[in-house]
Amino acid sequence: METFLKNTVPVMEFKPFRETIYEYLRQQILSGNLRAGILFSDGEIAELFKTSRTPVREAVQKLEAEGLVERLPMKGNIVKGLSPVEIAHIYSIRKALESLAIRYATLRITPEELDTMKAILDGVDTLLALEDTDNLAEKLLQPAGEFNNVLFNACRVPKLIQMVWQHRELLDRYRTMRIVISKQLGERFVTRRRVYRAFLEKDMEKAVAAWEEHLETSFRIWLESSGLDAEKARGEYL
Repeated sequence: METFLKNTVPVMEFKPFRETIYEYLRQQILSGNLRAGILFSDGEIAELFKTSRTPVREAVQKLEAEGLVERLPMKGNIVKGLSPVEIAHIYSIRKALESLAIRYATLRITPEELDTMKAILDGVDTLLALEDTDNLAEKLLQPAGEFNNVLFNACRVPKLIQMVWQHRELLDRYRTMRIVISKQLGERFVTRRRVYRAFLEKDMEKAVAAWEEHLETSFRIWLESSGLDAEKARGEYL
């Protein structure tokens, strides 16, 4: 276990140990602090949290179900990487989940949320009009995230929102958002504006079609940038 983990154990809250340990390990994995291939034991984590191994095992089981770790008999737990096929599957799951969220959002988005979306998009237009393009991709990450927050929260289905962000976090571990934005910069907001206009018109099918096109373009850009087995991955994407 790398020593930096000893200084990052969170303050314990009034929640089950297994949940605190699960959230901590998941954040460490998704942030890249626990990289693919790193081994850790239940005992090491139990010692960090000054608890028994039972809640650690329960937390690791949840991580294993998400495909983030794998138990190795007699060795411990290993942080897993994602294969091209697994990333393709995650994109397909994202497409299904996010399309459903947009269907709900079309019906439930408020005028205030629409105003927020417009302000974000107008701010991006102002940013893109500037001649200074230094670090533009990084500057666009924040408004992209803010728009997506409004978009998904507008569906008003907490469990669905949670699942959407879980799958987005899995891909962000591989910096796919930065790869995609750096390739097309402001063009990635064209489909967002189309979604916004579809929301104004209460046109559910138009909103879903725009967002699915957005995701399909993101997947294509990732394939072109990954250097991995693109053909195999493409065959697994729906």
